[in-house]
Amino acid sequence: MAGTKYGKYLTTECIKSDPKKEVSSVTSTRHLESFGGGELSIDCIYITHPHLMISQPHKHEFAQYLSFFSANPNDAKDFDAEIEMSLGEEQEKHIINSPTAVYIPAGLHHGPINFAKINKPVLFLDIAVTGKYSRVGNTPD
Repeated sequence: MAGTKYGKYLTTECIKSDPKKEVSSVTSTRHLESFGGGELSIDCIYITHPHLMISQPHKHEFAQYLSFFSANPNDAKDFDAEIEMSLGEEQEKHIINSPTAVYIPAGLHHGPINFAKINKPVLFLDIAVTGKYSRVGNTPD
């Protein structure tokens, strides 16, 4: 799209792989800190097996939206998984077992996030209202 009037608004640099992670590839804009003015970053991950994604509580200086959706394109309600997620400094535990969106205001501690049971794939969207993703807290994940 280079060389066109609006080509700067499109990118194909949205696939990243990390052989050290449980998930081999992620569709993401998180590594493109200035894309779109640097105001938003998105990770889109298909979760196909149980694993602990985030092991420690942490917080951010920006708002975040976490969405847990069915990966079945023919049935948005086809959700057969159990995700454990803690919120707040007191680590209030929540069990997600149906399509769910979670709003995390700036400064709210969250984590761990454990994909405890995955009987059918889950589409996980992590939307951060920032172009420069960072965590506050001791999190090696």
